[in-house]
Amino acid sequence: MEFEKITIIGLGLIGGSLARALKESNEVGAVVGIDPDRETIEYALGNGIIDIGSSDIKEGVGGAEIIVISTHVGIITDTAKSVFPSATQGAIITDVGSVKSAVVKGIEPYLPADIHFIGGHPIAGTENSGVKSADSKLFNGKRCILTPTEKTDPLAKSKVTGMWELVGSEVREMDPETHDHIFGLVSHLPHIVAYSLINTVLNAQDSDVLLEFAGGGLKDYTRVAASSPEMWAQIFKANKSHLLEAISMFKDSLGEIEEAIENEDFDTLKKKLDKAARTKRNL
Repeated sequence: MEFEKITIIGLGLIGGSLARALKESNEVGAVVGIDPDRETIEYALGNGIIDIGSSDIKEGVGGAEIIVISTHVGIITDTAKSVFPSATQGAIITDVGSVKSAVVKGIEPYLPADIHFIGGHPIAGTENSGVKSADSKLFNGKRCILTPTEKTDPLAKSKVTGMWELVGSEVREMDPETHDHIFGLVSHLPHIVAYSLINTVLNAQDSDVLLEFAGGGLKDYTRVAASSPEMWAQIFKANKSHLLEAISMFKDSLGEIEEAIENEDFDTLKKKLDKAARTKRNL
């Protein structure tokens, strides 16, 4: 066994998928799931996603080598602090939030001397949510970002790296601010654009008629906009400064396209479209 006990707090899509993948690896003695929803716990136990389930953090974290906080970004820091009194000496706390700087700053200064923390962010997910969507293959071939700082214990980093590699992830490291800058542009901004686009269509007087003729392009955006509003509102709040910078850049780019169309400068417009199209093909 590579790990004796790993506890996951929050059995949504990510937490449930991680639990299921760890269980199927047969390299973890006990996979423990903690969730406030009793039906979620019962489903996870009944479907072999976890070995032990509880709605009480105190019951679930004792003896765990790694404690993974898989909640919405807005409550990660408070959840971590609630773990401190019950965690075993040497325990490692990590998370799966898509914002890292606020989380690291909210946890690291308050860590007890005998407990470790390292921020994490698996780059995986779908528009679905909840433990019933848990997929043990969700992390296969996907990157997981760890954000160690100068205070991070090397052994703790190694163990969390090992956990993510066990479920098929490719682990990369970067500092928290760099992470938030990157994902503000490549992840958070696209969700802002998707929500804004769908709201633009819905605000039109003939929105019902418009939606009848929605093609694949708009449907791609509805898929993104279908993601949890509560979760994404918390992400936008936590990554405010980087996201506002990204929105400003997007507005400038949109303005350039608007100006080219207004001025009938179709050579410029075509160059901008070509540049975007080449990027898509390269991806």
